[in-house]
Amino acid sequence: MTSTKKDIVKEVAARTGFDISSVKNIVQTMFDAMCEGLSKDGNIEIRNFGIFKVKSTPARKARNPKTSEIITVPAKRHISFKPGQEMKKKINDEAEAQEARARAAEASMPEM
Repeated sequence: MTSTKKDIVKEVAARTGFDISSVKNIVQTMFDAMCEGLSKDGNIEIRNFGIFKVKSTPARKARNPKTSEIITVPAKRHISFKPGQEMKKKINDEAEAQEARARAAEASMPEM
């Protein structure tokens, strides 16, 4: 399931006891600060979470598949994310737990 900003706001409000409108403003301010930081510095490192980094893709030539015309795709910048060790561990632990639950459910099903 995909989490939205609204889901994050609700979760933070539930965990902290703050009202939703205050949390919404805090979350939006955090996202705005992250966007500004990426546009200025090109890097944001959040310990135990991960690193956001702006990378550049150079201009290149490509072919339009319909007309076979050669076009130039302009250079652009994109954001990459490298998860931190703690996040990787948490995600992998959850994946292993889901696999174990699936195996247990499969083993408990009667054979036909």
